[in-house]
This record gives sequence, C-alpha cells and structure tokens, in this order.
Amino acid sequence: MPQRINTRDDPWIICPACHGDGEHVNPNIDAGGISGDDFAQDPDFAEAYFSGVYNQACRVCDQTGKIRQSKTVELEEAAEDRELAMHEDGIYEPGVRDVRFTY
Repeated sequence: MPQRINTRDDPWIICPACHGDGEHVNPNIDAGGISGDDFAQDPDFAEAYFSGVYNQACRVCDQTGKIRQSKTVELEEAAEDRELAMHEDGIYEPGVRDVRFTY
C-alpha cells in the first residue's frame, strides 16, 4: 500500500508562478522584460497587456493558485536544470533567474 502523506506536514502555499491568480502573462510576451518605453510606444499593446489578453493558465498550480509546499523543491530543481542547460548552450545571462518555474 502506498504511503500516505500527512497534509499537515505539507501545507498549501500560494503558487510562486502566478502569485495565487491561477494565470500569468505568457512568458513569450514578457520574459525578455518590458519597459515603460515599450508601453509608451504602443498604447494598444499596453492596454491589451494589462487587460489580460496575453495571459495563460498557470500549469504549475493547474489554475488553483496554490501548491503543496513540497512542490517547491521540484520547481527549484527544474529551474536549476534549465539554468544549467542555458550555461551549456552559451545563452545564460548573469542575473537572470527563472522566477516563474514554468515547465
């Protein structure tokens, strides 16, 4: 019989990818960083961005806004693996950290 995890020892926490919203901006849109100048140059883009047009469902929490605390270990390991791959591929940028933990 599989061992049952005591949920008291593994509490729910706010999802670090979507901050509890169940969705976040598609990283293809803003992963490179967006500045105020970008929005000033294209007000229609700014309006669409802030209205949620570019949002996508959070795959980390399956849109619930929460995860078990133990999942953060898995997320950190996945982020470290992607960072290592970026180093190996020669595309690593110092100071850039995978904060969304997206898969």
